[in-house]
Parts: sequence; C-alpha cells; structure tokens
Amino acid sequence: MSFAVLLELATIVGYVIIVLGGKQSRDYGWKIICSMLAFVTIVQCAGMAIVANLFNNDARFQDGWKLDSSWILCTTSWCLALLIAIGIGVAAYILPEEGGYELIDGERD
Repeated sequence: MSFAVLLELATIVGYVIIVLGGKQSRDYGWKIICSMLAFVTIVQCAGMAIVANLFNNDARFQDGWKLDSSWILCTTSWCLALLIAIGIGVAAYILPEEGGYELIDGERD
C-alpha cells in the first residue's frame, strides 16, 4: 500500500506537470495519466486482495477483528482512481482537441 501511495504522488506530480505544460504536453499527457491511474488501481486492488486473504485465512486474525476505516479508505481511493482514469480517457476522446491561436478578425493580413 505504501507503493500505491508513491504511485499516487507520482500521478499528482505528473498531472500538475501536464496541466502546466504546453499544448503538446496536454495532447499526449492524458495517456500517461490514465495509465498511471490504472496501475494505481491494480496495485491497490492487489493489496486489498492480500489483506482480505490474510484476514480470512490467517490465525493471527482472531474472532472479533474487523476491517475498518483504512479498508473503506482504500476502497474509496481505488474506485476514485478508476473513475478519474475513465473520465479523463472519455473526455480525451469526446472533447475536441485544444485549438491553437486564432487571429482576431481585424488583424488578418
């Protein structure tokens, strides 16, 4: 899960770089961000699966133990990461590309 947090931090830094970058960065950066968010989702789901397996099968977890707030936060985190990745990907295909500079009507030569 610590690895997933580092990946999320890298995704946020990449997102800031892409948004503050130029047009070319924004045109191609969404693919990187979507890929990183998908990888974050996979890592978090794998971590949840490991914890769930240990919770159900390991003797260290005694009766009365429960998965609490961190389980809910992890579930919320990977769901949001997946939804954001899908949203960015859909927006990149549906929305038109960012246009360049347009001349003002009176300024054409």
